[in-house]
Formats: sequence, C-alpha cells, structure tokens
Amino acid sequence: MFKKSIEYSLMYFVVSTLWQLVVNGEIRWIDNIMICIIIFLILMIYEWSKKPYNWNKGKQ
Repeated sequence: MFKKSIEYSLMYFVVSTLWQLVVNGEIRWIDNIMICIIIFLILMIYEWSKKPYNWNKGKQ
C-alpha cells in the first residue's frame, strides 16, 4: 500500500519535472512537490478505504 503510493507519486514528480524542463525551460518545484504530496495522500486514503470493515467483530 505504502510502496505503491510512493511509486506513483514519485513517478508523477519525475515526469512532470522533466516535462516542465523540456517544454518550458523552467521547473516549478513547489507546484510539483505539492501535487506529489496530494497524489500520495489520495492514494493512501484510497488504499485504506478498500479494506472492508468487519461489522461482526464484537458479536462473537
């Protein structure tokens, strides 16, 4: 869960940084870092929400 979230967010960071360098000639570091953090958090919450809750935990 954690590893996959890190991989996707770092992959976005590298690709967007290279894209900005090639196309614009300048890199917007703060924008890239903030979007990378947001992607990481969204993916972590998504992976966490996929795990079902055991509603019968206390009824044994």
